[in-house]
Amino acid sequence: MERLGREVGITSGALFRHFPSRAAMLNEAAQRAVALLETSFPPEDLPPLERLRKFLAARSRLAARHAGIPQLVFSEQFGKALPPEGARVLRDMVRRTRGFVVESLKQAGARGEVRGDVPPEELAGVVMGVMFARTLLGSPGGAGAALPADRPRGWESLLRLLRPPAHAPDDQPVSTEQSHVEGEDP
Repeated sequence: MERLGREVGITSGALFRHFPSRAAMLNEAAQRAVALLETSFPPEDLPPLERLRKFLAARSRLAARHAGIPQLVFSEQFGKALPPEGARVLRDMVRRTRGFVVESLKQAGARGEVRGDVPPEELAGVVMGVMFARTLLGSPGGAGAALPADRPRGWESLLRLLRPPAHAPDDQPVSTEQSHVEGEDP
């Protein structure tokens, strides 16, 4: 509480004039993070890949301005330290984010803009992994690095991973129910 007070320019005691408890402060921090993350979702009427590009660019800018947000969202330790309500709202935002990415990829798949040989739920892992890596690990200083969506070459690289392979234009979607080859790791 002393460190937090110093960061915001007040005494630790003054914090408790605004919040009844440490849990209330942490819940408010989680709510604030979610409110900021909420602003990164682009309009639903955009084409799916444009919507995804704008989303990644907005998350990148948000991470650059508020480096603590990706750390809060992606850190297991922060999740454990938060009161149940704060942890719940952050988990809900992570689910919503993943759902947004999956839905965008499904819609892009229906238009033939992304590969059909990999389920959208698995392609979402690539997009989420890029977001994670660039926001937490992408620069020597950690959070705040530009995501590929903010750099045309980076976005094009991500699209090369998402788009259908040129050599197999009639790929069929892979069932998520398929079992792995016996004797191999899944």
